[in-house]
Amino acid sequence: MSIKYMTWTGKLLIGTLAIGSLLALPGCAPLIVGAGVGASAIIAEDRRTSGAMLEDKTIEIKALKLIKNNLGEKNSIKVHSFNRLALLVGQVDSEEKRIEAEDLTMEVSNVRQAQNEIEIAGEASSISKNNDGFIKARVLTSFVKDGQVKSQYFKIIVESGVVFLMGLVTQEEGETASKVAANTDGVKKVIAVFEYLD
Repeated sequence: MSIKYMTWTGKLLIGTLAIGSLLALPGCAPLIVGAGVGASAIIAEDRRTSGAMLEDKTIEIKALKLIKNNLGEKNSIKVHSFNRLALLVGQVDSEEKRIEAEDLTMEVSNVRQAQNEIEIAGEASSISKNNDGFIKARVLTSFVKDGQVKSQYFKIIVESGVVFLMGLVTQEEGETASKVAANTDGVKKVIAVFEYLD
């Protein structure tokens, strides 16, 4: 297992965790750790304040509207926000559109960081989209079966077989959830975009 961390401004960390041994095991997917930020807000189930949850929804709506207005209605970009960290997924037909989508997202007020995971490819087929729904259900089931992962702490996004995990978690919770997701049938890889509590 090799771990490479890069430090950004403040407490924001972008890191890559390559697990070569998982590639050799059947049913295991590679794991990539995206972003982590130290934080302290904790509420009952979600750990975000109700204000932060509302702000995340507002960020998603505003960013998607900006993207559609500037890149056109026919794109398959999705914006997900968790505690003001934005994740962009989907497909576009050029690197310019990929970069512009990120720039537009960063124009939305209160977005702290945007992680751009948009692929340069044709739009995913309906079969692929349906499969993503099944994979998400399997990951949730795996979390429940594991018993150590509290699924309410995580936002799960699946795009073309890639599982994105977002959440306000401890490093141990994030690592456990990422490994459980990576070992779930049908998962190609896991990209974690976490804000760490410790």
